[in-house]
Amino acid sequence: MISIMKKYSKIFLLGLTAILFSCADEFVDTTPTDNIPGENIIIDEASAESALNGLYSGLQLSRVYGGYDTFYTGLYADEMSHTGSFPSFAELGGNDPALNNVEIVNYWNQHYSAIYRANLIINTVESAELGLNEDAVLRIAGQAKGIRALVYYKLVKVFGGVPLIFDAFTSPDDIDQNPTPRSSVSEVYSQILTDVNSAISDVPEGLDYYRFNHNAALMLLAKVQMELGNYTDAEATLEPIIGEYSLENSYQSLFGTNGLTASSQETIFAVDFSDTDGGNHAFFNLISAKGGRGEVAASAALINEFEDGDERSILITAQNEIGKYTQPGTGNDDAYVFRYADALLMYAELLARRDDPDASDYINEVRDRANLGGVTLNSSNFVELIAHERFVEFFGESSDRLFTITRLGIADEVIENKPNNVFIAERNNLWPIPQQEIERNSAITVDDQNPGY
Repeated sequence: MISIMKKYSKIFLLGLTAILFSCADEFVDTTPTDNIPGENIIIDEASAESALNGLYSGLQLSRVYGGYDTFYTGLYADEMSHTGSFPSFAELGGNDPALNNVEIVNYWNQHYSAIYRANLIINTVESAELGLNEDAVLRIAGQAKGIRALVYYKLVKVFGGVPLIFDAFTSPDDIDQNPTPRSSVSEVYSQILTDVNSAISDVPEGLDYYRFNHNAALMLLAKVQMELGNYTDAEATLEPIIGEYSLENSYQSLFGTNGLTASSQETIFAVDFSDTDGGNHAFFNLISAKGGRGEVAASAALINEFEDGDERSILITAQNEIGKYTQPGTGNDDAYVFRYADALLMYAELLARRDDPDASDYINEVRDRANLGGVTLNSSNFVELIAHERFVEFFGESSDRLFTITRLGIADEVIENKPNNVFIAERNNLWPIPQQEIERNSAITVDDQNPGY
């Protein structure tokens, strides 16, 4: 299949990349520079579609769904160990990041970069002056709102409350001229729910898995509902997805041997990476003999988590590399955001919380593919069994391990037991608000910093 992003990357590079935020240099701050105001970018449906393609390219940013996204959260949890030379990685692995840790600063900047792209599209497309037909407005703005919700979800999970910004900032001085305070966690989740519900109602059926489609919106909504403890609602949200997809017969086929191409039968939503829009998952995971730099590796905790006979363990190499990604040169390994195994394990957990005996069927569907025997899942053991199964199913994929242990309330125990780390319970497993953001944004002060920093 020729992916959506491969078709559109040239359009974006010729237009919106020069106007919005550069993602070409993996090691350079992506704060926006001199850009053309949004009203001069989107002038009709074609240019709105081009801007939307640029938003999907925003998901390719190295700290959004590139390799850094996986490494930062994997190091801060117990999923990865730091085996390279970057001090900023070592701080994350030791759970003691500096206030201006460059990785956290870049994570913040690039996620807001994607948000600003989404804001530009939403604000312009929904304006009556543009005059788009209703179907185009719903299709384009709906996807942008879904992506904005997804990005804010990631931010609130690692920082807690963050500024809710709805303008399409286009210069480094915009936050100085438009200071925005931190919103509370509940306010951020409220905005996420507003956006994702709009996506559910507005995004048309039939979008492929490289687009923020209807089922991707349902997955995000269910995750947020679970975060908020709305388990009955989450169960109802997931029900339309259950049975609509199927697991790949082989776990290894999800990742391939010549680059990860998202599975056509299991993928709900994925970010497409190509030779021209490459990521760095493999480069940092693989050792130098394979063309990488070996900056991170599978942790001892991850390696020890596999049961005997678990076929998923073959994707941890003898050098402790996470072998899901194999293209350190081109970086054309796709990144899964939501796949069907995720939906099955979420649904299993929700049923187990109310002791529905069918819960075991859904977790065992995932275990059966891994060549493991069945387990009995219920309200007394779901935290242990779900945390375990998600650990060995989704290792090296985005932020799943950290987000799982914080949601299930076991992050303190997990992080405290890591070797050679700094455990400060007061931090509540949050990263610091970047000091440079406090200095630039006059609506945020040192008193707004997360506790423990």
